[in-house]
Amino acid sequence: MWSPLEFLGTVHDRLPVILKHAAGGSVLDVGCVDSRPCREPSRQRVHRKSDGLFRRLCQVHPDILGVDVDCEGIEILRSMGYPVRCEDAETMDLGRRFDTIVAGEVIEHLENPGVFLRNMRRHLADHGVLILSTPNPFHAGQSWRIWTHGRPAVHEGHVGWHDPVTMAQLLRRTGFEPFEAYWYQPHSAWLKTWKRLLRPYFSSNFLILARPC
Repeated sequence: MWSPLEFLGTVHDRLPVILKHAAGGSVLDVGCVDSRPCREPSRQRVHRKSDGLFRRLCQVHPDILGVDVDCEGIEILRSMGYPVRCEDAETMDLGRRFDTIVAGEVIEHLENPGVFLRNMRRHLADHGVLILSTPNPFHAGQSWRIWTHGRPAVHEGHVGWHDPVTMAQLLRRTGFEPFEAYWYQPHSAWLKTWKRLLRPYFSSNFLILARPC
């Protein structure tokens, strides 16, 4: 019988959590190009995203690889000197395994999340850690959006929602055991998100860390 997932608090930056579990060894960053093709051209998106998590990971991890299905964005990142490959995370075979896999705000874009997680299991070392983050469908800001606009805000590239309970269930079905979790609130809009101060389940996003089992 599995135990409920334990949340250790709320973070405003994912990097310290990632570095705690990825102090050394190899790192795979899945989804290293931002995915807003309807809003910005690839070069703008790449420059903005490269100032974020992937670039910060590159600064501290010499053995890192970024992958993304956006081949145009990957070519721009490669021209900037980043170690990247254009790959489909559901079907890729990189021919190696990694000590840490980071999948930040990726799974909600994928048609087959279970297939994706099983492929991540094949690419993760037996002692490794998968660090996954995704938007929380119960985010307090969504209630505000529904009240003011009649519907929730949905990224044009999203095809699914997961909350911590369903994500933990999916991880367990695909070869992982979750062992740690955090609420992730990158930006604080107090008027829209004050409810999360009383109930963290209203936070914007969440992180789950899992080991192979």
